[in-house]
Amino acid sequence: MAVRSSARLVRAAALAALLAAAWMIAATGFIEGLPRALWPAATALAAILITRHAVSGLACGTLAGAVLLAGGDIAATPRVLLADHAVPAMQGPWRTGALVFTLLLGAFAGLLEHSGGFATLMDRLLSGARDGGRRLLGGTYLIGLMCFFDGLASSMVSGRIARPLADRAGVSRERLAWVVDSTGSPVACVAFISTWIATQLSLIDQGIAGAPFDADPYTLFFHSIPANAYCLLTLMMVPLAVFLGYQPRAMRRCLPRQPGNESSDPPDLPSTSTAAPARVVLIPLAALVAGIFAGFPLLAEEAVNVFTLSGWRAAFSGSGGPYALVFGSLCGLLGAWAMMPAARRATMGRAAARGAGSLLPALVVLVLAWTLGSQFRALGAADHIAALLGDGVSPAWLPLAVFVTGSLMAFCTGTSWGTMGLLMPLALPAAILAASNTGMPPTDAHALAAMVIGAVFGGATLGDHCSPFSDTTIVSSLSSGCGVFDHVRTQLPFAATAALAAAAAYAIMAAGLPATAATLVAAALLATWIFLLSRR
Repeated sequence: MAVRSSARLVRAAALAALLAAAWMIAATGFIEGLPRALWPAATALAAILITRHAVSGLACGTLAGAVLLAGGDIAATPRVLLADHAVPAMQGPWRTGALVFTLLLGAFAGLLEHSGGFATLMDRLLSGARDGGRRLLGGTYLIGLMCFFDGLASSMVSGRIARPLADRAGVSRERLAWVVDSTGSPVACVAFISTWIATQLSLIDQGIAGAPFDADPYTLFFHSIPANAYCLLTLMMVPLAVFLGYQPRAMRRCLPRQPGNESSDPPDLPSTSTAAPARVVLIPLAALVAGIFAGFPLLAEEAVNVFTLSGWRAAFSGSGGPYALVFGSLCGLLGAWAMMPAARRATMGRAAARGAGSLLPALVVLVLAWTLGSQFRALGAADHIAALLGDGVSPAWLPLAVFVTGSLMAFCTGTSWGTMGLLMPLALPAAILAASNTGMPPTDAHALAAMVIGAVFGGATLGDHCSPFSDTTIVSSLSSGCGVFDHVRTQLPFAATAALAAAAAYAIMAAGLPATAATLVAAALLATWIFLLSRR
């Protein structure tokens, strides 16, 4: 107990020192330019490393930014923080819609997990399987893809369902955890309907203010998917490595558990529900997707022709995006509520509340990220970074630099959302401003912004995969029944391979090839490499 109290005191003293440094910088002005503009980001990053909590770290960063903007006036700091930045940052349809949609989709994920329909789907995928190991991992991968709406839900559901089946099929728990973890976060990151998308769209919306091209957040997000090389290559590598039987040396050393022997399992997560008809999952998922698609033309400001491609393009690029997300999530939530098996109806309210409540910390991270982005603009961070790029760094290489930076930040902090919230408000405005300063045509500036967005998301997911402090890493290992560090040690070779291929894709983009073509080239190189390794 004494050791724990001492550790808390040390952490509190370190945070106080960070804030005191911000006050000294504001009061004396001995640091100017880019270091001063990035001081809130550095404070947030250091605080996350100290506390291992994204919320406390980002809160410390926003407080440091408020101190700087208040000029060291302690009495004016609360007004600057709340009235000038935090409250305005939450205004607007994309920001409000992000908060509501995330809570609704969290409740939706809680109901689907509670229904038990995923267990039935897994049994059907494995029925009549001759190759238990390959079929099991492939089925786990497909269940993870079906849980596209939330990365944590995907990791928890697919791992819990497949764990006893993996023991019977002779598949090691570590190999199962790799499939679970390498599917959940990447598919949620590129899915246009997920608990991630509202956060992603709101950060994009904040970052493109003043852009020299016409773009809305959803259009830029869709264009960024081909540039999210790490997530796409990871989703391709999992079934390829499973089909070819490729396992790095660290994974080959892991042995499967004996069926029914769970005495040495790590502490477990709450068990998922027993099997139920598959329709209790499939119908709500269809209602969710159909509701969002229908919401775009129905809630658009002007009527669109849904029977033409141009009409749908106008609907997706209009202002109805946040309303469509909320409308679709309500449709999915009502569908999950209606399809819940009778035996589980008595507790489905608690399941929905638990699912929504699990995302409250993520929403706090989101609000703090918006506040930091507003402070970065007031401090001129994008101007300083753009000036640095103009002194000799080509904007074309910015996506690769952002990808590497984001992966290192997420690895050290263990938070993908925190990394996105820190990096996107810096990287995206800087890329747009650098493109404008170098006279880049609007179409090329649009393409560069999409590449930077994909690099932020991909780098955050990569670092999150490799970090033993990440929530998805911990949930994947616990749901699959293996140790956290065993999971990290065996997943690192896969993540490093995909990361190298993604870095090659960004280098190809810098050479002038479009993002789609560059990622396809990297995919071909990765597939060839996995094939050669599996033949060895």
